[in-house]
Amino acid sequence: MTAKEQALKQITDIARSHDLSASEILAELSPGIEATPDGKSSILTRLFAYLGGIFVLAGLGIFITMQWDDMNSIARITVTLGSGIAAFVMALFASADERAEKAATPLFLVAALLQPTGILVALDEFSTGSDERYAFLLTSGVLLIQQALIFLKTRRTALLFMTLIFGTWLYGTAMDMLDLDEDLIVFSLGLSVFFVSYSIDKTRHAAIAPFWYFVSSSAMLAALFSLIKHSILEILFLGAACGVVFLSAWVKSRGLLAVGTVAILGYVGYYTSENFSDVVGWPIALMLFGLLLIGLSTVAFRIDRKYIATK
Repeated sequence: MTAKEQALKQITDIARSHDLSASEILAELSPGIEATPDGKSSILTRLFAYLGGIFVLAGLGIFITMQWDDMNSIARITVTLGSGIAAFVMALFASADERAEKAATPLFLVAALLQPTGILVALDEFSTGSDERYAFLLTSGVLLIQQALIFLKTRRTALLFMTLIFGTWLYGTAMDMLDLDEDLIVFSLGLSVFFVSYSIDKTRHAAIAPFWYFVSSSAMLAALFSLIKHSILEILFLGAACGVVFLSAWVKSRGLLAVGTVAILGYVGYYTSENFSDVVGWPIALMLFGLLLIGLSTVAFRIDRKYIATK
């Protein structure tokens, strides 16, 4: 083997171990060259793969709905859980084959929808009427382990996304079974997911962080408002909403900025209507509130342009 062949083999091994594509290597070696045809081909391939997965899932869902009442227990489990396992196995094979790699993510997503449905159907068909939360706990726990293990093996972002979904489902169910306050569960879950999202934002899987920033901050603020509403601590909600706006500039997230801004406006509107709706100055309060909206929109725009858009 020549020195050139050895070098090519080393480059190939490094690219495979770090999941690097040919286009990424080309872009790094030739910054001024844009592989436009390959890029367009890649986008079209991924688009058709996702559309194909959607149509397959839609067709299967319609078929199951139409035939559900005529199926026995085994048939119902087969078309749901069986289809989900089949999609998952196909996704594993696709992720290991470079020619079918683009189809892996849609198949993983289809499997993530069908497998929990199938497990719940199986438990429902053979259950004796016990607490349904045990079924939710078992389903989310099994799929959390499955998705997490395959993510550690393949490092696919879609699997990390599904791991978070099943993890939040498991946590929420477990806390509910402990009879904790619902708002406290949602607040603690939102806070936990926010920290996880911040960690993810520092990795190559940062594409899913904006979604989880939005979901976690919305959950935190909604639960916090419900917990302290009509109490002496209610004003703390305004401080928390302002804190979310500050965090949006820190982590450079438009989702956090939107949630924080809407929370501030919503609380000001709520407080005004609760305390000033029956007084003569209510029309003036409405006009002041309108001016506040304009002012906050300007502030939000400046934050986005100065601290977030530069990300």
